[in-house]
Amino acid sequence: ALITIAISVIVADQVVAHFGGTAVSVTWPGWTNRLVDLQLFDIQYSLARLILLAFGVAVGLALWLWLYRTRTGMIIRAGVDDQQMTSALGINIQITFAIAFVVGSALAAFGGAVGASQGGIGPGQDGQWLLNSLVVVIIGGMGSLVGAIAGSLLYGLVFSFSAVYLPAESTQYSIVFTFMLLALVLAFRPQGLFGRSG
Repeated sequence: ALITIAISVIVADQVVAHFGGTAVSVTWPGWTNRLVDLQLFDIQYSLARLILLAFGVAVGLALWLWLYRTRTGMIIRAGVDDQQMTSALGINIQITFAIAFVVGSALAAFGGAVGASQGGIGPGQDGQWLLNSLVVVIIGGMGSLVGAIAGSLLYGLVFSFSAVYLPAESTQYSIVFTFMLLALVLAFRPQGLFGRSG
C-alpha cells in the first residue's frame, strides 16, 4: 500500500509538471443524460448512474467467473495461498502474478475512466481514491472478492447516508463515520469481514 501511494504521488507530480494542474471534466454521451422511472418508490433514477451500476455488476461477475471458474484463476488463488507449493508443481507463478497485475491495472484504468464521469479529475484525487480503496480492503478482508464487494457497499452506504443525515453545515464530517466503521470492523474482526486469518 505504501509503495502504491508513493508511486501515485510521483506520477501525479509528473502529470502536473507536464500537463498542468487544471481539473478536467468527463461527460457521458448525451443520450444517458436523462431520468428513468423504474416504478420503484416513485423515484426517478439517472440513466448514467444505472449504466454505471450495470458496469460494476458486469465487471464483478466477470472477475468472479475468471477467478473461480478458470484454470488461471485457480492458479492465482493457489499462488496467493502457498506460492512455494504452487511453484513446486511446475507452474511459473511469476507469470501468473504478472497476468493478475495486468488485469488489475486494466480494471483500475476502466474504473478511473468510468468513475471520472461522475466528477471532475484534478490533482490530489488519486490520494482520496487510494484511501477509499485501502479502507474497503481493510473492511472486506484482504484477498476476498466477496469482501471487496461487501466493503465497498458498506463504505459507500455509510459515507452517503451520513452526508445526507448530518446537518447541512456539518456534511464534511461524514468521513468520520467511515473511519468509525473501519474502527468497529478492526475491533471485532481484525482480518476483515470476509478475510481469513494468516
